[in-house]
Amino acid sequence: MLIEERLSKIKSILEQQKSASLEALAEELAVSKDTIRRDLIKLEQKNIVKRIHGGAMLISRDALIFDYQERSSRDQQLKNQMGRLAAEQIANNSSLILDSSTTVEATIPYLEGKGLLAITNSLTHATLLAQLDNNEISILPGKLHKQQLFIYGAETVQKISEYSVDYTLLGVFAINSEGMFIHTEEEGLVKRQMIRQSKKVIALADHTKLGTTGLFKICGLSEIDVLVTDQAPATEFITALAENNVELIIP
Repeated sequence: MLIEERLSKIKSILEQQKSASLEALAEELAVSKDTIRRDLIKLEQKNIVKRIHGGAMLISRDALIFDYQERSSRDQQLKNQMGRLAAEQIANNSSLILDSSTTVEATIPYLEGKGLLAITNSLTHATLLAQLDNNEISILPGKLHKQQLFIYGAETVQKISEYSVDYTLLGVFAINSEGMFIHTEEEGLVKRQMIRQSKKVIALADHTKLGTTGLFKICGLSEIDVLVTDQAPATEFITALAENNVELIIP
């Protein structure tokens, strides 16, 4: 069996079963576990599967949706790492808009002492920003999403359009070579306006968000200036970023 045929077969198995062990895949394809392990590495590099202990699972092309409590408790160390890298991009005495992402939330402690004018549609972000010294904070008006704890709506979008800021910090729900996506139009419209009002857009996305998609397209890659992530993306995606002049920052 040729390698491409084998990779396709592994993908088909995982599409049916969602996950599989090395032993099961080796038996099904009549090859060694070492061969399967190498195949899984190739598929993981293409952001098709995620290797887990003793096997692999399929990565969904549609990004997962979590409420605020779930989002805030996931992968905190990873978020802190990306938050620190993003904060290093923010100059002292500048203005910025922060969306309601919990990854963006992890950036806030690293903004201490920068003397910022911060604008946000997140109640939790505003509370954390208030704990920092020498910052001015504005909370956007609009409707409150009770589960996600962000503010949205036509009033929110209108108010954002009145600002012109140095930076926008955006958490990424899903991103691929076509652009950045999200699962709801109402939040997508808010993020889209945040991008339009900023001189420099910094997006934060862990590797699980790369190569995924969502219901609503926020913008193309060319409208993002910096992408902060935790792992090197697939070669094709790196090429797409370069073609759109997006600076890639990884640890």
